[in-house]
Amino acid sequence: MFDKKTYQEAVSSLHASGEILREVHTMTHQIRKPFKLSRAIALAAVVAALCAAAAVAAVGFVRYENPTNMLQAFFGENVDSHEGIVEYNEYGKLITNMPAWERLPLDESVAQELVAPYLFAVGEQAVYGDYTLTVEAGLYDPAVGAGLLYYKVENPNGVSGYEVFPDGELWWPADAPVFAMTNAASRDYLDTASTTGTTLWLCTYFVTDFITDASNLQVSIGDGQNRLDMATVAVALPEDGGPASVELADGAITLSPIGIRIHAPALGLPVDSDIDQIVLHYADGSDYILEDEDAFVSNRTYGFLDMEQGAFIYTFNRIVDTTALASVTIEGSDYPLLTPPER
Repeated sequence: MFDKKTYQEAVSSLHASGEILREVHTMTHQIRKPFKLSRAIALAAVVAALCAAAAVAAVGFVRYENPTNMLQAFFGENVDSHEGIVEYNEYGKLITNMPAWERLPLDESVAQELVAPYLFAVGEQAVYGDYTLTVEAGLYDPAVGAGLLYYKVENPNGVSGYEVFPDGELWWPADAPVFAMTNAASRDYLDTASTTGTTLWLCTYFVTDFITDASNLQVSIGDGQNRLDMATVAVALPEDGGPASVELADGAITLSPIGIRIHAPALGLPVDSDIDQIVLHYADGSDYILEDEDAFVSNRTYGFLDMEQGAFIYTFNRIVDTTALASVTIEGSDYPLLTPPER
C-alpha cells in the first residue's frame, strides 16, 4: 500500500539536489501506483531546478491546425482498457496496485467542438546533446487550472532509458541517460501510435497550482544523472478563456471537458485524505466513473491536491461533454447541474 507517512517525510526534507531529486522521483513512481494524489510540496525541488534552466524560448497563441493525432493520443484508445493490476514480489510485498481503467474511442464531433478550437501551436525547441525536444501544441483551461502539452523527444541515434506502465504512463528512472519534464505538477503518457525508435511522443496532463506564475510553463530536457543541467522551452498560457466549463455546488466544483476542480472545504471534505469516489452522470443516463476506490476503478490521468487552497484537481482520460452532464457524485453526495451550457 502507499505509505503516506514515508512519502511525506521524504519530500518534506527535499532540496534542489540532483541526487535527492532522483531518489524521490524513483520512490514515488515505485510505490504511488495506488493512484494517490501528488501534493504541492513534492514539487519544490523541481521548480528550484527549473530556475537554472537554459535556452528559454517564447511562444504565441496560434491555433493548432492539425489536432487529430494529439486528441487521439490524449483521449482515444491509445491505451487499452484493463480490469486492474495487482502484483506482489517474491517476498509478498505489494509492488503494483493499479485500479481498472477504461479507454473509449474519441468522440470526434465533441472533440472538434469543445476542445480543438482551444489547442494552440507552439513549435519551439530545446537542444541537449544529441537530443531535441520540440513542444508541438498545448491547451490550458484557467477555470480548472489544468491543461495538456504534446511534445516529442528526438535523437537520430535512438531514444532510450524511459519506462512505460501498462496504463501508458511514462517516466524516466534514476539511471536514464536523459529525462524530460515540466515545471508543473504533471504526468506523462506515451503516444504509442506516433512513437518510433528515434522519436518519442509524449502527452502531458498538467496542473498549474504549484507554479507561482501560471503563465510561466516550462518544458525541459537534460542530463539524467544531473537533473539541474537541462535546456528549456517556455510555453505561454492563456490567462482567460478555455473550453466550456460549468460550475456546481455554488462554485465549489468547476468542471471542464478536460478536468475537474473541487474545493474540498466548501463541500465539507477533508484535505488530508484522498477523495475515494467521483462519478459524472450524463443526462442520457450514462456515467463516467472518474474515481471509485471501492470498485477499484480510476479513470483519471492525473490527480493533484493543492493543500493551501484545499483544491483537488483531476484530469480526464476522455473528453467530457459538459453540455450533456446532469450531475456529479462526490463521496456519496450528488450535486446537480442546474443550468447546463449550450453548445
